[in-house]
Amino acid sequence: MVAEYNPFHNGHSFQISKTREAGATHIVAVMGGNYLQRGAAAQFEKHVRAEAALHCGADLVIELPLPYAMSTAERFAAGALTLLQALGCIDMVSFGAESSFEQLKPLAGVLLTNELAPHVKQHLRLGLTFAKARQLALEQHLSKEQAELVASPNNILGIEYLKAAARLEFAPEFCVVTRRGVAHDSNVTSGVFASASMLRKAMAAQGLNGLRPFVPADAYEVYQSAQKARLLPADFARTENSVLAVLRRMPPAEFAALPDLSEGLENRLYAAVRQADTLEKLQMSVKSKRYPLARIRRLVLSAYLGITETDALTPPPYLRVLGFNKNGLEVLNRAKKTAQLPLSSSLAQLERCSPDCERIAKLESRSTDLYSLTLPDILPCGYDYTCKPVMLK
Repeated sequence: MVAEYNPFHNGHSFQISKTREAGATHIVAVMGGNYLQRGAAAQFEKHVRAEAALHCGADLVIELPLPYAMSTAERFAAGALTLLQALGCIDMVSFGAESSFEQLKPLAGVLLTNELAPHVKQHLRLGLTFAKARQLALEQHLSKEQAELVASPNNILGIEYLKAAARLEFAPEFCVVTRRGVAHDSNVTSGVFASASMLRKAMAAQGLNGLRPFVPADAYEVYQSAQKARLLPADFARTENSVLAVLRRMPPAEFAALPDLSEGLENRLYAAVRQADTLEKLQMSVKSKRYPLARIRRLVLSAYLGITETDALTPPPYLRVLGFNKNGLEVLNRAKKTAQLPLSSSLAQLERCSPDCERIAKLESRSTDLYSLTLPDILPCGYDYTCKPVMLK
């Protein structure tokens, strides 16, 4: 499965239990690192999140490299499925969604063709976001009811997993777990279920006590230990001036090298950087009907972290292990014989495997060095090379 676990909560436990009911004996989670898809720093450090997941049902946690973890849904899914296929021993992919596999599969099939492209371009010319343009194109091609399925964030990701698997000629069984309790990014609770975004807000307002009813007891203990070790919570506001400083020193050519640019967006961003005195003002001045806030946040963070279009288009070059338990060790032992990419828990070892490995590993390490500035106690540079993987007995 593919996850962020920011934080790991009861909904994630529900998905894992349903996946085991479907026949899974070992659970591998591909997890984003310290910067995540919505264009923000993780509130919970990646090794802390990996440990919580391992205590609560996952067996092996593999890191999704930064350029994919902080990217569009399509690239996020493509990177994750590439890693799962590269392990060489995965026969099921599980994801949560509001709709069933039977409902999502035809949508993925249509989106894999070029039939919608003219309609999407037509709507884009009206200034709509890509997501809305695609939804309207699907409505024209299929039906309004089917098109509405792509309005859900989890359905969107699910469709992208199906598309990525088809493009990779990777044919696992798909286990689609119907979301239980609350919707993605919901601000209300349902029994013991709450969305990750609501829990992050609760954490910021109430500390760990705000999480207690909605996360497994084992995860809560991990978070308590991490808090004592001053590894959480991360607060990106601590680095706001650092971000503005980095962006102010960047010449136009560096903005032009950022990923996912279109229609001169780099010029708009460069001009906004010269004027804004806060990150919120910067992001809101670039945001528009055409460019949603999540895209702008990813663009700003890409500039700060030094992610380029070249990085974003480089296929994930290695399999980095963040943690494992006894079952996970069994997966690793098999993957040593079947893996199609370098496999290790050591970033230093992976860095030496190829030029692409070196570039992505250094990018990952540099991003962690900057992420550590958001923690209660700032960590020394090189933490990504010295921090050991989580190993549960």
